[in-house]
Amino acid sequence: MIIGRNNICLVAALLLVGSISLQCSGFVPIAISRRMVCKPIHSKSFTVLSEEKPSEISGIDSILDSSVPDIDVLVDEKNTKVGERGEAFVLVQGMLFLFITIGTVPLFGDFITTFLGPSLLMTGLFIVYKSGTDLKNNLSHWATPTEQGSLVDTGIYGMMRHPMYTGVLLIFLGLSVATDSAMRMLLTAALYLLLDAKSNYEETKLAEAYGEEYEEYKVKVANKFFPAELKDVLTS
Repeated sequence: MIIGRNNICLVAALLLVGSISLQCSGFVPIAISRRMVCKPIHSKSFTVLSEEKPSEISGIDSILDSSVPDIDVLVDEKNTKVGERGEAFVLVQGMLFLFITIGTVPLFGDFITTFLGPSLLMTGLFIVYKSGTDLKNNLSHWATPTEQGSLVDTGIYGMMRHPMYTGVLLIFLGLSVATDSAMRMLLTAALYLLLDAKSNYEETKLAEAYGEEYEEYKVKVANKFFPAELKDVLTS
């Protein structure tokens, strides 16, 4: 049967799609000994089908091999149990993309700014007060210990080495959340970096002042800004 030039491309496309679909279903292998392909003749029309040897249609084989997924991979993906492919990460990631785009957390946006922000601020104020009362006469405005001071390793300082800075960070973090201010949030992040560097300098001076006693304290209280128990929960 002879068909027009326009229809021959449609036939070829249908044959290609059919071959790929059957292979993905597991019914037909991709390589066969003889294959039916479209072949032009020396006229204004084309023959529908003619037989070619596999060596003469290697180009079609390479196209099919590169466009069809590996059946073993597809079977492995189907056998993977739900939850083992990291679906939770993808779900939370998508939710965060959405929340960042719309600029709020539906149902909880007002709660975060109205309650969470002030709660962080008040918690920070309490920690600053507690840190000051535990230090007593050892409190210094500078990054060096007082001359007549002593090492404090009890109270809130038995939980973290720099609770004063923790309280300050929580105060400004709460203020940033309560006022819904991205600029305050960025400045609070910059403040964290500064306080982290300052605390490292302070610990150098404390080690010079108290020697082995302070080194033992650093081993006993391993975290600078957060209690070990809280850090374990957040990082587990």
